[in-house]
Amino acid sequence: MHTVLGKPTCALCQESTDKTAICEDCLADVNTLWFDEETVCKGCLRHTSDGLLCGHCQQHSPITCAQFASFQYDYPVKQLLHAFKHLRQIHLSRALCTLMLQNPPIWLPETPIDAVLAMPLSRERLLERGFNQSRFLAQSIADVYALPLLDDTAVLRQHRVPQSTLNGKARLNNVRGIFQAAADVKKSHLLLIDDVITTGATVNELSKTLIKAGVKGIWVWALAHPK
Repeated sequence: MHTVLGKPTCALCQESTDKTAICEDCLADVNTLWFDEETVCKGCLRHTSDGLLCGHCQQHSPITCAQFASFQYDYPVKQLLHAFKHLRQIHLSRALCTLMLQNPPIWLPETPIDAVLAMPLSRERLLERGFNQSRFLAQSIADVYALPLLDDTAVLRQHRVPQSTLNGKARLNNVRGIFQAAADVKKSHLLLIDDVITTGATVNELSKTLIKAGVKGIWVWALAHPK
């Protein structure tokens, strides 16, 4: 949310709004990008006709208990997230958090979550960017749902080239063995928050590490996923 002459403005259209980050008209437009849980596999976010596990997940049990993305990774969510992450427009964090909380996973209220974990960044990436975009989202979700948020040092991540520069197979190799659980997470049920899930390689690798460290269940909620 910006302010013009002391009045708050919408992060998308720049028109005057109330104290929210996005005006009602723009919010209605963005909400057309909502992901429908009845049309995606809860194990991997692939398209399905019934919202149940896809054929792949029926043959290969998912590592996570469930995955969900609030929006399709398309305009204007894609552009907002790019400006936030790569152009350092930190003020957009409020708009993105607002959007994510507009469309939560239906399974969340009935899920026994012990703590929230933001997708970790490597120390090098954190120094380069100056912030962890997923932690902004995770903090907002933790506050709204009254859940504890694990510290940035709970899980360590090795530095590798950005996943966005690689194809599917290379993404798998790029994240193999990059995480290390540094906090005691035994017997916990975690809600993992990420900004974008594409192939799921990073989420699955982190989930493997957490399960090896003793985590009992992992549920994943992302802001966006490509349709």
